Amino acid sequence: REIRENRSLLLYAPCLLVLVAILLGMRLFTLLPLERQKAGLELLFNRFEGLNASDVAPLLTSAGALNLLFIIGIATSYLASSLYADRKEQSYFFWQSMPISDRSTILSKVVTAVVMIPGIYMGVLAAGSLMLIIGVAGYSFSLGVELNGLQELFAAMLVALGFIGLSAFIAMLWLLPAVGWVLLFSAYASRVPLLWAIGVLVALSLLEEIVLGSNTIDTWIASRSSPWQYLVFSFEDMAARLLSYDMLFGAALGAMLITGATLMRRFAD
Repeated sequence: REIRENRSLLLYAPCLLVLVAILLGMRLFTLLPLERQKAGLELLFNRFEGLNASDVAPLLTSAGALNLLFIIGIATSYLASSLYADRKEQSYFFWQSMPISDRSTILSKVVTAVVMIPGIYMGVLAAGSLMLIIGVAGYSFSLGVELNGLQELFAAMLVALGFIGLSAFIAMLWLLPAVGWVLLFSAYASRVPLLWAIGVLVALSLLEEIVLGSNTIDTWIASRSSPWQYLVFSFEDMAARLLSYDMLFGAALGAMLITGATLMRRFAD
């Protein structure tokens, strides 16, 4: 149901973002003189020749941090409209007549945002990266560039894609409180739920500073706002993040907010 009703956001948007990024990179590269293009490609393949994929993958993973912002943006847009659209289109009453609980409906939204959106995006990114590698190899061959490091480049790309995928999963778990917060206002607001979610958060932050003279909310938001905090470069790094106190506290807070969204969906209408 989620994919069918949100096809444009869940399927078409990732394809469009990846395609635009690839085409933009190719266009910028083709603006260079032919001699510099050839020299750059030779340098690329020579640098990767003989390298261990695990040694180079962190660099490619860091370069892929922008993809995390795309994933978070798609998930935020989806969450903000998910429950709001049900009420606006009055499909809420149809689903209420079905043997599906509000909790199951909310959990389906959470799973879509936390698991499906990163998974779909990473599938599209992997396909786009493969086509890019093939295109670069073919173009390099046409220029007479020796493809000495092609195998190592391909291996590094696969490892980097794996780390980016793990980073995306970590990011969505790390942002579980934000998932619950946006869902809460998607279930409540009669208009522009995302603006409600942002506005109330800003108001609470200002109120805390005025009344208590502290910036706990601002500090906590800042601690979860940088994509560099989500990047993982090894399985040990992933385990450390998953089992950290910050992650567990965020998961507990997210669970409470998701429960609040379930109750809000039940009583808002």
